[in-house]
Amino acid sequence: MSENKSRSEREVEVSVVMPCLNEARTIVACIQEIQQTFEKFGVQGEVVVSDNGSTDGSVLLAEQHGAVVVHEDKRGYGNACQAGMRAAHGKYIFKMDADGTYVPADIGAFLEEFNKGYDYVIGSRLKGNILPSAMPFSHRYLGNPVMSISARLLCSTGISDLCCGLKAFTREALTSLEFTSPGMVFGPETTIRSRQKGLKIAEVPITYRPDSREGHTNLNRYRDGINNMLFIFRESFLFKRYAPRSEKKLSKDVQVMSSPSGK
Repeated sequence: MSENKSRSEREVEVSVVMPCLNEARTIVACIQEIQQTFEKFGVQGEVVVSDNGSTDGSVLLAEQHGAVVVHEDKRGYGNACQAGMRAAHGKYIFKMDADGTYVPADIGAFLEEFNKGYDYVIGSRLKGNILPSAMPFSHRYLGNPVMSISARLLCSTGISDLCCGLKAFTREALTSLEFTSPGMVFGPETTIRSRQKGLKIAEVPITYRPDSREGHTNLNRYRDGINNMLFIFRESFLFKRYAPRSEKKLSKDVQVMSSPSGK
């Protein structure tokens, strides 16, 4: 490790990593809100934008507004998130989507939980404040609850909002984990792997806002929802106990169905 990098790791308390695929409409506002949050809480922070092949000027905008930009050539939401996390220098490493739906000021509640000794903190939109039009009816009352309940029952996560895009790790906790999902399954994988590792997990209510990208999304709700449920089942105690001979086949199926694009 170089001397400069060691110095950066000592100085940076909070890193906020944002995966990015053509987020020019929202990236500047997100960066500015995060920087204002650093000032509000008096922390030394950095914004890391992990670009996954943007062609709309997102990279230039991020650089012009003080973000550290890293590039991940392998397409996929999970690949972009992992590249950004590897590049982060902070004591606490946050992952936040770049669509304007999350409120950076909620970082303060996460830091309080870290001060209590938690290793991994995830937001809960379902226990927090979902603003009008922020989440489709099917996601709020069907998709997210079904996946979250399934993960609680089958994987003992204890989490109410498995797919929340605002989460954070201590550096020590993050380096102890190994993620393998290249696409959207990275979302539930972070929490399930943290539980399997025995990390101390906290959940905090957060505010969730409407997507600021005017209808643009990199999410395929049906494909990604099916992949998430397959992953939950594959990692469940039921699958591991009763169907070990099927694990290789199901793992292959999940890999084939993984999202090739970003969020």
